[in-house]
Amino acid sequence: MAKITPRRRVALDSPEEMFTLAQRVLEQVKPYAKWLVGGGVVIAVALGAWGINSWVQGNREAKAAEALALVTPKVSLAAPEVAAATALDRFVQEYAGTRAAREAQLMRANILFRLHRYGEAATAYESLLDGRDPGWDMLITESLSYCYEGMGNFKKAAEVLKPVAEQTSGAMQSEVMRRLALLFEKAKEPKEAAVYWRKLLEKPPEAALKPYFQEKLAAAEAQVKK
Repeated sequence: MAKITPRRRVALDSPEEMFTLAQRVLEQVKPYAKWLVGGGVVIAVALGAWGINSWVQGNREAKAAEALALVTPKVSLAAPEVAAATALDRFVQEYAGTRAAREAQLMRANILFRLHRYGEAATAYESLLDGRDPGWDMLITESLSYCYEGMGNFKKAAEVLKPVAEQTSGAMQSEVMRRLALLFEKAKEPKEAAVYWRKLLEKPPEAALKPYFQEKLAAAEAQVKK
């Protein structure tokens, strides 16, 4: 880097020299001026649009939360539950994409399950799987498994539930594996059932449950040999 001498510093400090330097810079930038201005306009518009969109979405979220607070007591008191499911369905459509709509969709899915409308409930639960929250997805997946069990599709109920067994641990994992074993048993899949009865014995289980698991494993293995 060239060293600025005292003489050069004095020159730069003079108004005439500064004006001349500014002219030179402007001459160099002039061919690109329209692109610079255009780029600035695009950035300004993008920032403005982002700000407006954020405000609109935030305002919509707040309105949705207020609306859900008004709907929830009515849903709790609704009789029969079909009316509640219909009201929640309208809410979900009106406030689609908001957190409140997601909560309403879960409430609606739970009501449909209680009404034994398992196919509709399964569709509702499936729409809530988004891959963003593993804990949330596990809860929804387990509910989805109950829907398929309600429809009598025991094998699909078990297949849907399998990932939950892999993602959990401790007492919850044992409970999920026990349910998997029973589902495969109902699905006439003794080989798969035996896998989970054996895993339950390997944990090891509570002393009171060990004879039960051993009996179940023996029965499943006997079925496999037939």
